[in-house]
Amino acid sequence: MPKIKTNGIELYYEISGAGKSLVLISGLGYTLWQWHRMVPYLIERFRVITFDNRGVGQSDQPAGPYSAQQLAADTVGLLNELGIEKASILGHSMGGFVAQAIALDHPRTVENLILCSTNFGGPKRR
Repeated sequence: MPKIKTNGIELYYEISGAGKSLVLISGLGYTLWQWHRMVPYLIERFRVITFDNRGVGQSDQPAGPYSAQQLAADTVGLLNELGIEKASILGHSMGGFVAQAIALDHPRTVENLILCSTNFGGPKRR
């Protein structure tokens, strides 16, 4: 089981394919399993990074609540540990809040920002 220590926790992750990096960020409560039907198609063009957010699946589950900024720092920490300086970031639902936080707080990390079934969240969102 590949895990990386970042931001004080261990995140479970998987990498498939080759090419430019594409990070898939799941919605609230979903594990990387959410992407199981898409990954086989995406790996034809990308190196796809999927992972379990803090609090779900095989990643550490410390007491919450968690903020989008905290989950963004986890994601960027994962990329840093993997040696990935820049990636396309796709966020679904709550993962879209996280993707937006990455774009705002770590803009040099984002090659492309893809938002699916999400909204802007707002400053008081958790």
